[in-house]
Amino acid sequence: MKRVITLLFFIFISIFSFSEESKDINTIKTLKMIVNEKSFNNNKSNEKTYDILYRLPNVLKKTMLEPKSHKGEIFLYKDNKKIVYLPIFDQVIEENNIEEENYIVDTITFFQKKYKDDSEFKKLYNTKNKFQVKKENLNLDILKMENIDGYKLPVEIKIYDKNILIAHLKLSNIVINKNISESEFKI
Repeated sequence: MKRVITLLFFIFISIFSFSEESKDINTIKTLKMIVNEKSFNNNKSNEKTYDILYRLPNVLKKTMLEPKSHKGEIFLYKDNKKIVYLPIFDQVIEENNIEEENYIVDTITFFQKKYKDDSEFKKLYNTKNKFQVKKENLNLDILKMENIDGYKLPVEIKIYDKNILIAHLKLSNIVINKNISESEFKI
C-alpha cells in the first residue's frame, strides 16, 4: 500500500506541472484519469490499472480495474479517513488515514505553491516536454507530456528510488474540472 501511495504522490506532482502558456494549475478543482501502473520489486514486475477520481483539496477515490483478482476494489481517501471496499468479501473497512496517505494532498499543495512562487521551478516546466524532478531519494522522470483541455500534463512517467526503477506509469483518459458528483465518492 505504501508503494501505491508513493506512486499516486508522484502522479499528482506531475499533474500539477504545466507550462506558462497553459491554464493556471490553481484552477484545477477535479481530475479523472485511468492509470496503468507497472511496478518493479525484487526483479519481478506487477501490472495494474485503476481509475482515479480526485476532488481538491482532499477527496480521492481509486477503483481497481485490473488485474481481475482485484477488480472492483475501491479505496476512498477523505479528510483523515480511508475506506476500503473488498468486493470478493463484500466487506467495507474504515480506518484512520496514515500519514503517508495524507502526504498526497500535502504534496499537491506544496507543488502548486512551488510552481506559483519558484520562478526556476516554473521555468523548467514551461520549457521542457521531458524532464526530471527529485524529491528526497525518489526521481520522477517525465517521459511524455500532452496538452489536455489547455493544461500541459504528463502522460508517461518513470519513478526511480535512487537509481532503481520502481514504477512506470501511463495516464490516459484525463479529464479536468468536470463535475464529479458527491455520489461518485460513495462506496
